[in-house]
Amino acid sequence: MSTDDGAATPPPPGSSSVRDAVLGWIVRGSSSPGDVLTTSELARRTGATPATAADALCELVDLGVARREPRGVVIAHPTPGDMADTDEVRHILEEVAVRRFVQQATDTQIGALRRALAAVEQVVAAPDSSLEQLVRARDWFFVVMLRSTAGLATADLLRTLRPHAGLVMSLAAAGPGRDAEIADELREIYLALAARDAAAAIAACDRHRRTSTDAGLRRLQRHL
Repeated sequence: MSTDDGAATPPPPGSSSVRDAVLGWIVRGSSSPGDVLTTSELARRTGATPATAADALCELVDLGVARREPRGVVIAHPTPGDMADTDEVRHILEEVAVRRFVQQATDTQIGALRRALAAVEQVVAAPDSSLEQLVRARDWFFVVMLRSTAGLATADLLRTLRPHAGLVMSLAAAGPGRDAEIADELREIYLALAARDAAAAIAACDRHRRTSTDAGLRRLQRHL
């Protein structure tokens, strides 16, 4: 794209850039849980088109970072109680998935999980990767694990927890050095599953979940 005088101008940001911008605002404290997000505000602050800003709002809701209320799309405000309930359900789902994976997973399914881990490691290694990319890569690792043996219904149930956990789990990935820790935690889960060690894999899932919940809630409290 060029201006009339021939100078190049950058294209407007895509929805992924807008999503990442909103996560950055929350991390830095310039936006907080309970704030209303509008298409016009996102377009103004990011330079995105209104259509792209609207797409980004839908995707933030899908991630659980925001929710729809009568007054509009609002940044989620999860409580420790919400997270305790969500963690209990996740523990049950993950334990079922791990035991079935150990018993039933084929070499192809183990390979798919290895590729999902590699995608997380690639995001962590990239110097210009975004928080949103890390969140989605981490989530995809668990979707692959659940879908391999626990079925679509279990994976879909896990996604229904996002309105309660999405913001906390996103913020959990934002701390200094947290990206490398996430890669290490998921690698521990993968290695236990590949070795068909259910007890070790369940323990590794529990460590990752507890660490993420604690880190996300601490970061959330800074902005309330």
